[in-house]
Amino acid sequence: MAPRTSLAKLDFKEPLLQQGKRETSDALLKRLKTLRQKLAALEQDMTDTKSLDPIRKPLIQQTLLHHKDRGVKAYTACCLADLLRLYAPDAPYSDVQLRDIFQFFLTQLQVNLRPSTSAPQARPHAKSKTTEASQTTLTQRITDIPYYTDYYYLIESLATIKSIVLICDVPGSDDLMDGYFNEFMQIARPDMNKTLMRYMRDILVAIIEEASSLPAGVMDCIIGQFEMYASKPETPSFQLTVDVCNEVADKLKRPFYAHFSEIQLAHGRDPSPNDLKILSQSHDLLLTINRFCPDTLLNTVPLLEENLKAADEIPLRQLSTRTLGHLFAQRAGADDPAKRYPSTWRAWLLKKTDKAVQVRLSWVETTLQILIAHPEVRRELEDAMVGRFEDPDEKVRVAICKVIGSLDYETALHHVRAKTLQLAGGRMLDKKPAVRAEAAGALAKLYELAYSEIEANNSEVVNQFAWIPQAMIAALFRGEATNEMRVQISTIFKTSIIPLPQDAEQEQAWVDRLLLISLHLDDDGMMGLKRMTNLVGYAQGNWPFSAFAGLLESYGGGENKQSEQSKSPLNFCINIIARTVYGEPEKAKKDLLSFADINEPRLYKLYKTCVDITSSLPAIVKARNEFLRRVHQSHEDLLPTLTALVDMSAWNVLNHSSIPPLIRRLQRAESESIASAAAQFLGLMAKEGPPMYKSHVQELVAAVTDKKNGRLVEIGFQGLAAVCKVYPELAPSDNRTIERATNVAQEGTPRQAKFATRFLARSKDAATHCSKLIDAILKTMANGVDGEKQLTLLTALSELARSAPKTFERKSTEIIKYVMNEVLLKTSPSQEVDGDEWVPLETLEPLDHAKTIALRVCTYWSLAFARDEDATALIRPTLTLLTAVLSNDGMVNENTREGGPARCHMRLRASICLLKLAHVKTFDKIVSQQTTFELVGGTVQDPCYMVRHLWLKKLQAALLPQRLLPRWNLMPALAAMDPDQDNVALAKKILSAIPASCTRLSSAERIERIEMPFARLLHLLTHHPDFEWHEPGGNEEDEESKKGITSMQNLKDIARFIELYLDCLAHRDNVGLLFAIAGHLKAVRDRFSDNNKPLYSLSELAQIIIRNRAEKHGWSVPVYPGKISMPRDIFHNAETPEERTKVLRTQYLSEEVRGWARGLGKRAVTVPSVRRTTENNSPPRKRIRSSTKSSRKKRRQSETSDEEDSDVSSSESEVESEIEVEDEPEQGGEEEAVLGRGGKRGAKTKANRAVGKKARREKAEKKKKDEEMDMEEGESEASE
Repeated sequence: MAPRTSLAKLDFKEPLLQQGKRETSDALLKRLKTLRQKLAALEQDMTDTKSLDPIRKPLIQQTLLHHKDRGVKAYTACCLADLLRLYAPDAPYSDVQLRDIFQFFLTQLQVNLRPSTSAPQARPHAKSKTTEASQTTLTQRITDIPYYTDYYYLIESLATIKSIVLICDVPGSDDLMDGYFNEFMQIARPDMNKTLMRYMRDILVAIIEEASSLPAGVMDCIIGQFEMYASKPETPSFQLTVDVCNEVADKLKRPFYAHFSEIQLAHGRDPSPNDLKILSQSHDLLLTINRFCPDTLLNTVPLLEENLKAADEIPLRQLSTRTLGHLFAQRAGADDPAKRYPSTWRAWLLKKTDKAVQVRLSWVETTLQILIAHPEVRRELEDAMVGRFEDPDEKVRVAICKVIGSLDYETALHHVRAKTLQLAGGRMLDKKPAVRAEAAGALAKLYELAYSEIEANNSEVVNQFAWIPQAMIAALFRGEATNEMRVQISTIFKTSIIPLPQDAEQEQAWVDRLLLISLHLDDDGMMGLKRMTNLVGYAQGNWPFSAFAGLLESYGGGENKQSEQSKSPLNFCINIIARTVYGEPEKAKKDLLSFADINEPRLYKLYKTCVDITSSLPAIVKARNEFLRRVHQSHEDLLPTLTALVDMSAWNVLNHSSIPPLIRRLQRAESESIASAAAQFLGLMAKEGPPMYKSHVQELVAAVTDKKNGRLVEIGFQGLAAVCKVYPELAPSDNRTIERATNVAQEGTPRQAKFATRFLARSKDAATHCSKLIDAILKTMANGVDGEKQLTLLTALSELARSAPKTFERKSTEIIKYVMNEVLLKTSPSQEVDGDEWVPLETLEPLDHAKTIALRVCTYWSLAFARDEDATALIRPTLTLLTAVLSNDGMVNENTREGGPARCHMRLRASICLLKLAHVKTFDKIVSQQTTFELVGGTVQDPCYMVRHLWLKKLQAALLPQRLLPRWNLMPALAAMDPDQDNVALAKKILSAIPASCTRLSSAERIERIEMPFARLLHLLTHHPDFEWHEPGGNEEDEESKKGITSMQNLKDIARFIELYLDCLAHRDNVGLLFAIAGHLKAVRDRFSDNNKPLYSLSELAQIIIRNRAEKHGWSVPVYPGKISMPRDIFHNAETPEERTKVLRTQYLSEEVRGWARGLGKRAVTVPSVRRTTENNSPPRKRIRSSTKSSRKKRRQSETSDEEDSDVSSSESEVESEIEVEDEPEQGGEEEAVLGRGGKRGAKTKANRAVGKKARREKAEKKKKDEEMDMEEGESEASE
């Protein structure tokens, strides 16, 4: 057995305190110092504690504890701490004595370590009896404090031996614990040793761990630190608090829960404003604690979950929802909130659909930081967020769009799906301006952040963000977009997506940005971008801003001689601008009139610079900035209106400064797409804004001499032709340019030839140049020509017929003879190709391509006769040719035998040519006759999708100015059964735009163009070849015969045409008139059929649909008080009054059909939008009736006739509610009209070609002959 180690003993013989004699402090201090050193040398558990008894009691004498010398007390405290260490685990003192010892320790630390000017205490304490002079100051470093090492030793001893835990069992322990926490917070200071801070932390941690319950004062101290110093987390006392809380988080869970639960119970039910304030402060505190010590709140967070279920406490739910959202967003990169608080997370997610708007709003507002901070919950949170884009409350929709706009670039790119961003884009169509502005602004911000990477062609970034301009443009030009929406989105687009440069040297970068944007647009988006340039329609005079700028100067605020003359046109301009630009026209009128009255010439001059088409980019930028600055300084009330005015009217997307950069990109394009986009913009400027080229003639002359870049040559001649038309004096007359144009017109591509010929026709001495060109072309043709060369020459002839008709007429006999014999009547090499498949025009057989150009040659030649007295007879050959192509299903005649793809192009070209002819008033009356009109109308239902689609596009442009006869307005309705919904949507858009196009017309003229075509539509449907009707002569008592009249399928199909028309044009104010028109069909007879029962059946069906639609919308159907004149060219009066009465009293629809028809008209003809944002990686859509995939081809806008006379037909003034159809000579006796080749008939096309083509052709020929005879006899009587 090993010998037992002897215990060490204290070697201190002299009495600590001298009895009966007065001694100096130095002597006492010396003995205490010696004692301290000897005690410190002894080891715990290795010391004989009996040897310590002589000094145990003296050390707690009041003489030492309250000695006036700081050193005496410091050494005494250290000695006592060592005694506690050596006696441990037993205390050598009673509880009362221990209380006094620990209070003595605290006092020494407080008085000697706490600066006198330290921060305020967490809670007030009684002042120490020690004088302030004995305390240290902030200017004194802690290590310079007298006896600092002793205080350090004291704290270290309490922390390492953990003797501090004894205070938990002494009397007054709560006050002691409270004191240690509060004083330690006061002692903590920036220059304190980190080890010392750790010892202080360990002391406080030991107290909390040992205490059975924490005193209120301790919790007050901890919470006070979080309340006071959360904004200054570097404060030492706050850092100490955070460290303590994190060390004993489990111990603090219940106290924190108790604290917040108490506040909740006291203020959470039916809270007053003051209660809500207290609750809000407590939630802010909770968030602060969670930020630094989240583990202490594991019991408290579920308390907030309970608040979410407080059904009747909306403020409490709102506050808790917001607090939880912020709480989940804190501590990025920390634990997944969905896993840390699974139940609370699920409950919080459900608040997205809370019945209270305030709660949903708070939920949305807090999602942003969660998205950024916690990648692991982004998908789940994003799925929950998407529904808020459709929230019924405006504020929530604004908030969710703001969240999207506040995303940082990396989060938006990598952690938010493009679909979610596209949903935000959908809010640009919101009815509320605040939502639209926030949505557009959000997307514009994201696009700006991503632009550099889009420019670098980063595929991920392109897929995520490059669609944004397309979405904004689509929203901008949707049919239902209001002026307010357009101004709002357009302003954001122009200021964020393609902002004006601040430096003139950035012109190339500015243009490059425009080109890059255009690369990611579809056809509709590109057209929308062109409209945003303000160029579309400029050449036709649809630009009131230049006139407005000039009138502002001439009006001069009404203070000069010209004011009276300018006032009326100024008001006219203001009315147009207010109606077409602003969402609140009346306010805009008032502001624009105020602008006109202020008479500030400088402002007017600046605005004129902005809208001058010849202004350069630097001039526009400078003028705009100065204009808005001056308005802001002196007329701030007008600033919103005038800002919108200048943004919508300035040349801030394209201007003449764009031409050199665009030409450079065309010369040295980085890609074919860039070159194509540059060519499109240059072509647009040539077509719509020729003045922009005024200062660039020499650049264009240089461009046409390029031998390698064919597209540059094409654009060069197009620009020269345009500028020469406006500024003939600028036309280059040098032989080199003329010879180059003549050569290109014969040897270049068809489009080069087109523009080179147009340039020659507008050059100086044009007649001579054009005559030489025609002679050269005829000479070449006489020697035989085919292939590409033939296409070039025919294109040149087509342009000559259009631009130089007098010169063309001199050789027209030879030209037309060649066109007919060598082109149109030649047998096609594609005769073996069948089907209605669309292919690009350039891929057709050269002869088939040449035939489409030949049709244009004949059409332009005929347009030259517009003002000729014998115009009707002169165009008859061309009209016969075009109608033959349509009636022969795209073939000129049976012998030419064009193939299927060629026939598609021929049908489309023939219809377009007839539409061009119809723009001349005299020709329109001929083209609009029943047979021809039905043939043209059939193009809307062509078996080929692209024929139907492109024809609707042409109709859209033609119907906008409303210069054709009113009957053309019914044609888009024939697309109701189109198998491709894009065409139905386009037709609906065209029909819906008709009323706006007729706003300037008289009331009678509007009726002729909006409501009366409804009668023609119903009549046309009765002759539709796809619908089979019972013919007279059958046994009408036989059930089968009756079915022929009221075939359920027929009526269901017909109802779709009627519904589409009414869906677009019927409204509260005209429903009575439409109902009367439908009813009056039973009071007339069909001029083209002896069987009137189909007409009367449709009359009843239309009335049912109209009545149902009125019922759906809550409209009354009043009796129309006026007199209605039905079209005389398709109807005539009943033979006798008795017959008319009998028809009116007869019911032609069976009860079964009437019962089925009750559901008609109660649903809108809704279709998907034409402009859809699609994923970039989506496969191309398959077209119906096409055996191969083909993308939609970008269409070049065809030129309209120079002879586009306005044709406004007006009806007689009628006041009685009667039906009247004046008798006139019969216009044909055939029973059938050929209409469309689409809808259901597409499946029967081939069979009908083989079986019934000859019969239909004979009937059509007979009908045309009858109409020609009728025209000669009664043309003067025929009217629309």
